[in-house]
Amino acid sequence: MGGIGKTTLARKLYNHPFAKECFNCVAWVFISQEWSTRHVLSEILRMVGGQGETYELHAKLSAEELVDKLRDILKKKAYLIVLDDVWRREALKEILPALPLSEDINRESKIIITTRNREIVHFENIQQQLFVHEPQPLSKEESRELFSKVALGDRTDCNMEDFRSLGMVMLKNCGGLPLALVA
Repeated sequence: MGGIGKTTLARKLYNHPFAKECFNCVAWVFISQEWSTRHVLSEILRMVGGQGETYELHAKLSAEELVDKLRDILKKKAYLIVLDDVWRREALKEILPALPLSEDINRESKIIITTRNREIVHFENIQQQLFVHEPQPLSKEESRELFSKVALGDRTDCNMEDFRSLGMVMLKNCGGLPLALVA
């Protein structure tokens, strides 16, 4: 479900000081409906491999060489990689083999996957290492609090009765989705 806060939650974890302390390297890659495995692997390499890693250098490598190079770098590190907005299982099947999780040091590594479709993470070689967190829509009370905070802020100069009736209509239409409430 879009707008429920998956990317926002992943971004909070990714940007938390704890992530910088616990992981040798971090990478965030937006996958989307149209993805290129080469581009995704190249982007991760650029973020975790240091200053010498460039798109131009990666363009000269085969897909297998990109996978091998990324695996060689990551197998020596504890890493956090976010694969954001994954729409298709095929994307994960092509990208995940480049991200080692079985080496001793990699036991501390984490891969966060955000997706609108829970089914894409259901395939054999990922199940044993998978923890699924499904954010739920906000309750009526949480929705009202968020909407009031965004709509009013610290203002006290408006007619609260008018605001309440309009707010109730808007809250009903937003269905507890945080993005709809703040947009």
